[in-house]
Amino acid sequence: MNMNQFKGGLFSSIESDATPSRRPLRYAVAIAAVLFCVSGLSVRLAAVQLDNSGARGAGVLLADGNRVVEIPVTPPRGLIFDRAGRVVAKNVATYAVQIRPGDLPLPIRSQVVATLASMLNEDPAAITIAIDRATGSLWDPVRVANNVDERVTRLITEEHEALPGVEVVIAARRTYPFGPLMSAVVGYTGPIDALEVGALAADGYTSSDQIGRAGVESTYERQLRGTPGVRQIEVDAKGRTVRDLGLVSLPVPGSDVVLTIDTEAQRHAYDALAWGVKAAGNRQGVVAATDPQSGEMIALATLPTYDANLFSEGITNEQYQAYLNDKNAPLLNHAVGSYYPPGSTYKLVTYSCALDAGLAKPTEKFATAPYLEVGGQKFYEWNKAGFGRSFTMAEGFSYSSAVVTYQLAQRIKIDRLASCGDAWGFGASTGIDLPGELDGVVPDQVWARATISRTLFDGEVLQSALGQGYDLATPLQVMNSFSALANGGTRWRLHVVKELHAPDGTVTFVEPTPLGSVGMKDSTYSYMRAAARKVVTNSYMTANLGTIPLAFTGKTGTAEYGVRDKQGRLPFHNWISGFVAADENWSATSSRFAYVVFMHGSNTVRNAAIEVLKLYLQKEFNLTRDYRIPGSMRKGNYYGE
Repeated sequence: MNMNQFKGGLFSSIESDATPSRRPLRYAVAIAAVLFCVSGLSVRLAAVQLDNSGARGAGVLLADGNRVVEIPVTPPRGLIFDRAGRVVAKNVATYAVQIRPGDLPLPIRSQVVATLASMLNEDPAAITIAIDRATGSLWDPVRVANNVDERVTRLITEEHEALPGVEVVIAARRTYPFGPLMSAVVGYTGPIDALEVGALAADGYTSSDQIGRAGVESTYERQLRGTPGVRQIEVDAKGRTVRDLGLVSLPVPGSDVVLTIDTEAQRHAYDALAWGVKAAGNRQGVVAATDPQSGEMIALATLPTYDANLFSEGITNEQYQAYLNDKNAPLLNHAVGSYYPPGSTYKLVTYSCALDAGLAKPTEKFATAPYLEVGGQKFYEWNKAGFGRSFTMAEGFSYSSAVVTYQLAQRIKIDRLASCGDAWGFGASTGIDLPGELDGVVPDQVWARATISRTLFDGEVLQSALGQGYDLATPLQVMNSFSALANGGTRWRLHVVKELHAPDGTVTFVEPTPLGSVGMKDSTYSYMRAAARKVVTNSYMTANLGTIPLAFTGKTGTAEYGVRDKQGRLPFHNWISGFVAADENWSATSSRFAYVVFMHGSNTVRNAAIEVLKLYLQKEFNLTRDYRIPGSMRKGNYYGE
């Protein structure tokens, strides 16, 4: 029997013999298979229907390869108001131009970019760079121009066939009605960069968003920003938008912010400072004021400054580089972001420290020789001649005697002096709700060993007692020390925001927050307040400042810095800081107005800060007489106090 016969016979017979008994089983298997397939198709159909209904409700079907994505919807940014309710930062509708790179064919990209740049009067390279630096999908829009003129947008729309991928959209632009007057406080917004988009994507930021870059706009970014909404769109496999499926959740507008500063009070400080820097021929200065009972800022003017509108309108590269190249740093808030030797304003620390520790008595007399010799080196009085008689501490303070200060420093020693400086708030930030605040420097022996790898020399200790040498402070630190003197020793955290108004009407107040107590006796504060009053009424030192009809105090200061001129003279800064009281009762602690005036590199024949203060007080307290002395601001080499 061959194999074929075996196959045809044996196997056939076996299959034939078995068939009648197995046929019911085969039918059952076939029926089960059919039911399984039908069930699977039914489940798949239901899943598709559920997916589509989840996209936008029943009746919306997605084509093969399409999917639904959620994109954030930028909420309206909160407004910023001054204390009197004036709007100092608001939103206006404007046109913007963006490009979807996926809709712009690469072979004609350079031609389209060149045409668009010509319409927008922009550099084609800048548009190309913006496209190349964009992250995410090729179908995500890339903002290439803001604040576009309506006529230009109409032209772009009309030429849309020649400009594939180019879109005109309506966007919100931030505008600042008071311009440079409030820029140092309010700040500005600017385009978010690629790194920030990556870091903040989870918070709903997109590449077309604006973000706070300085001032209150930066510090309160989260509150001003609000909560983004969510929009669903259908996209194809390449990420292109097929259709808009609508909003899933509405955006919640940002909170409105109310400042502690009234723009009219700010204008008094700004105008006085602007006059001062022009009259003195310098470029930098600060005028600021606070309420000693709460830390609320009354005014904060710093020069040079900038116009925040330039940034919101789209600053040019040339304009921005001019700001960056200006050695006087107009983009920097010098009240918080720059520090300087505080000069004789720091004698508040030295004199109060000696008095409170019992190292000197109020009635004790100190010699006022032309100099004090220490270690074979002569340390001169500021007038190089001395005063020809002995001074009490209050008299030494009012004449700003360097020699009396040196004698006190020898008793105090550097570590105790530094501890007192810390107590008055030097060397630490004021906590103000503005970005970029510096801490300052209060040197002691630990600092010296860590920083200059040695201990401080005796002469350096004397200089520290004068607020020179290694000592550095911001203008607001100086002001806050005199604010603490005015209120009886409490250092408040400074703040420029008074309250926040949420969209639902909820008002959140910025509560006054104490930073700490100076920790001295009430008698020490009273003595130093009376001594500070003697400063402004000392006509030898401040000319006619004391004739201003206000119960106010002050401590002047002059601090050398930099490189000597051909005559061996150093340039110098001028200071004055103090407070205005209700009356001449110097045991009272109810003052509501502390101030600082700082003039960088004045080199004038009189203390330039005093002259600026006169104009400021005249404006702030509505005084009719002008107390400025003609000729005081001309260049010279006055050095004192």
